[in-house]
Amino acid sequence: MTRIIRVVLLLALFGLVGAAGAQDETPIVESPFGVYVTTQDFVSFRVGPGTAFERTAVVPAVATLPAVGRTPNGNWIQVEYLEARGWIAARHLVWSGNLAALPVSTMEETVRVVRTGAIGEVNAGTRLFDNQFREVMRAPADAGVELIGRLGSGVYIWIQVDYRGTPYWVRSWEIAYDREYLYTLDVAYLIPYTRLARGLNSDIARAGSRLLAIEDIWYRLQNGGSVVCNALPSAARRETQDSALRSEPIFLPVISALDESIIGINTAVSALTEVCSRPPDALFLTQAEVIAALTTLADARLTLVLADSLASALFARDPIVAASRGG
Repeated sequence: MTRIIRVVLLLALFGLVGAAGAQDETPIVESPFGVYVTTQDFVSFRVGPGTAFERTAVVPAVATLPAVGRTPNGNWIQVEYLEARGWIAARHLVWSGNLAALPVSTMEETVRVVRTGAIGEVNAGTRLFDNQFREVMRAPADAGVELIGRLGSGVYIWIQVDYRGTPYWVRSWEIAYDREYLYTLDVAYLIPYTRLARGLNSDIARAGSRLLAIEDIWYRLQNGGSVVCNALPSAARRETQDSALRSEPIFLPVISALDESIIGINTAVSALTEVCSRPPDALFLTQAEVIAALTTLADARLTLVLADSLASALFARDPIVAASRGG
């Protein structure tokens, strides 16, 4: 006798009316710094850079706004919305333009934070590099400097300093500094190789999270459990764009393995979605369907492990890291 695994179907019609197709019709105001951000979901618009500050509005998804400031570490972005200035958490945004060009700002638009709080000491003879990481000079004298940027974190990194009014890059072991450097902006996203490596690592992590969620559902069904149809995980997707690979084709094997894994994950998600669309008298799964889905997910896990291994190896070969070590 075929084992029947039933799925509980709960229809949540309330709350859906008007949600689909919501559009933000706010006209885009010009950014004085050429930086624009786009919301990835409905996000809080706050009077200050932090969740403790009052939320004065909710910005709709896919709204493009001009960016006018940032916190020193770039975790919060100051934007203009509905003729007011406020703050949105950077994790909810994608942007165009150079985020590092935004002034470090407080919640009061007339006030600017001059220092990041990160101070270092450059000795006479310290090598100073330009934005292409070419050595341009050696520091003529000892000087206290403000740390204004960094590439990554750890021991072997680049640190950007304001030396006598001019920004330079120095190697981390050639300057004395403290942990306050972590509050400076990590500008690694400006480097194509580093940006691509980090983006793929994030894509792999998100795919892994989605894989665990859908696996858990299918294992529950295999064990005779039930599933609420309006609580299914959404499809996995890769946010790293194919166009980014033009300059760094070495990442193609990572993309190939990641995409194959995502296809498997989404196949398992689609199978559940199809079951939930069946009429009530056919709202069940056969053992064969469950086994097929779990087999697909097992293959997806293997290819995701491959993608992660390849990405980790390539991330270790980041040319910025190599350059900081003198390689």
